[in-house]
Amino acid sequence: MNWRLATLVLVLPLAAPARAQSPPVRASLEIKYVRDAEEYATLTRQVYRVAGQKVTAARDALPRGRVWAVVLDVAQTTLDDAVYQLERAAYGVPFDTVNYGAWRARESAEPVPGVVEFVAAVRRLGGRVVWMTNDETTRDHLRGNLGRIGVWNEADLLCMNSADTAYTKAARRAEVAAGTGACSFGQPVTVLVFVGDQLGDFPRAGERDPDAGNDDAFGARYFLLPNPMYGGWERRVTRRR
Repeated sequence: MNWRLATLVLVLPLAAPARAQSPPVRASLEIKYVRDAEEYATLTRQVYRVAGQKVTAARDALPRGRVWAVVLDVAQTTLDDAVYQLERAAYGVPFDTVNYGAWRARESAEPVPGVVEFVAAVRRLGGRVVWMTNDETTRDHLRGNLGRIGVWNEADLLCMNSADTAYTKAARRAEVAAGTGACSFGQPVTVLVFVGDQLGDFPRAGERDPDAGNDDAFGARYFLLPNPMYGGWERRVTRRR
């Protein structure tokens, strides 16, 4: 055998085999922040604590016998969907109603820190709870998950989206206040506090709520929770000032 060929045969097995480069894993720090940061949990507990204080003060100022309620969004306001976001990022799949519906059907979302104590305080004070969501998953799964974390009551209202695109949150908020329609208790209700994680969870200018479109209402009647994982800001610039 040619000595050069023999040398090549001896050397080649010692070379490290070539490996395909794995695609870099996206560092989903916004998901980690919600799941792991004590700062996030402290913020949400803080928001709910202040909201509870405002509810107590506003309830004491109401005429005797007046029916009152609080309105809460569900996803990332009541139910923490960070595990769904983590799984979606791990598999590299976009949001769609099918995979989100499968997640919701598991009824395994944990409560956003602070919400359980807030809802318990509202009930002790004699208030009612309205859950308002654009979640398109089944009503039974939402009620099941809310029940599992200990915040659902059969006297509550669960106001969901529908195939009618005109049935917006604004339309449902109007029904709650007026006491008419599918999203109502059958009598006028004073809403003391709104809690959500997107600006669409709060009355906008043009709605009949007395604070609609008023930025000063945040921290007084409107309480916004941090959500760095998703929102309208992902697709466009939403900041105005």
